[in-house]
Amino acid sequence: MSYLTIVSAGERNWQALVPELHCIVTASSRDELLRLSRESLAVALEDRTGHQPVVHQLADVAPEVRRELTGTEEVLFLDPAPMNPVSLAIQAALDRAGISQAELARRMGTSRSAVHRLLNPFYWGHSLELLRRVAEALDARVHVTFEAQAS
Repeated sequence: MSYLTIVSAGERNWQALVPELHCIVTASSRDELLRLSRESLAVALEDRTGHQPVVHQLADVAPEVRRELTGTEEVLFLDPAPMNPVSLAIQAALDRAGISQAELARRMGTSRSAVHRLLNPFYWGHSLELLRRVAEALDARVHVTFEAQAS
C-alpha cells in the first residue's frame, strides 16, 4: 500500500508532502527524508485499519496543492515503515499499569531517554533481558510467540 509523496529539495533541507494523509516532513538529507516520511505514514495510518490509498497520480491531488508545485518536485510512492509490535506492547503495558515513563525508568534503574527509545515504534533493538526488566518493573510477565506468516 503505497502513498503518493511529493519530494522537493530546498536551499537547506528536503521536504516531503503526503497530501492524502496531510503528512509534512523535513530533513537535512534525501535519505533521512524518505525514512522519516515512511515513519510519518505509519503513524498517520496507525488508527486507520484497512485504509487504502485513493491518490494514485498527481492529477488526484487537490488543485490548490497542485498550483503550489513548481515542476521541480519528485513524485514517489512510499510504503509506511513497519512498526515494532514489541514497542507497542510495552506502551500498552505501561498504559495498563498507569505509570509514567519516568516512573518506569526509575523502577528499571535506567534513564528516561532509554525508556523513550524502548517505546519508539521504529526501534528494533529490544533484548529479552531488557524485556524481562520491563516486565519486572511493571509486575507483568513476558510472553513470546511465533506465528506463521500468511503466504
